[in-house]
Amino acid sequence: MTLTEITELTESGQKTTEEKLILLKRIRGKLMDELHCKQQLVDQVDYMIYKLKKEQK
Repeated sequence: MTLTEITELTESGQKTTEEKLILLKRIRGKLMDELHCKQQLVDQVDYMIYKLKKEQK
């Protein structure tokens, strides 16, 4: 999801400020979940690199 898409979602229709906040918090939560999943992947790849380097010595 891009910032443009998020902006369009919050500006479309007759949403109240409270509805916009709820929507933005939901989007933020999903983005944070994605971020955490990607971070775990990076950590796993880093560990694989570490193990390979250690075996190489």
